[in-house]
Formats: sequence, structure tokens, C-alpha cells
Amino acid sequence: MNVIKSTLSSSFIAAGAVLSSLPAQAAPECGHVTLAERRIVERAVGDVAALRSFVGMTAIVYGINMVDVRENLDKWRAAVDCRAQVAATEQAARTAAAPPAGRADEIVASQR
Repeated sequence: MNVIKSTLSSSFIAAGAVLSSLPAQAAPECGHVTLAERRIVERAVGDVAALRSFVGMTAIVYGINMVDVRENLDKWRAAVDCRAQVAATEQAARTAAAPPAGRADEIVASQR
């Protein structure tokens, strides 16, 4: 069992060394979007009446009115889309870097 532990730990150390030496890709600069702005972008996809109703009901809480929405909606939408793309890219990288399930079992079986 100690042989397996040392083999796996040395493999993880080697993988970490290789990954740390790779140049990091710079993430695109996405604008800052608050929760309220994200919710407005989600509402803007559908009915305009629903958007107006949401902004009217939350104007006092968030301090955003329809004039702000009209002036900034495209900027908020671009920032939300950018953040979604960055999150999808990071998830794909994590999935690609994860070892396949069952690989540890194969290593254990080959050590016997």
C-alpha cells in the first residue's frame, strides 16, 4: 500500500510542477455587474412589460430606474455574457484536467 501512495503522490507532484510551469492564460476583462443588473439582464430577454414591472418594483431598493436600464443594458448584457463564457471555459479546463474516474483502481490493480 505504501508503494501505491508514494507512486500517486509523486505523480501528483510531477503534475503540479508541470502545470505550474505553464504560462497562465489571461482571462478577458469582464465588467463588474451587480446582482440587480444581472437580474435585469435576465428579465430583458423576455417581455418588456415584465422588465418594466421588475424595475418599477425594485427601483427604491436597487436605485435603478428605466433610464438607467436604457443607457446601460447593452453594457450589462456584454458583461454577463463575458462572465458566462469565462465560467464555461474554466469548467471545461477543470473537466479536461481531472483524471478519468477509475484510473486509481487501475493503478492499484497493476501494482498487485
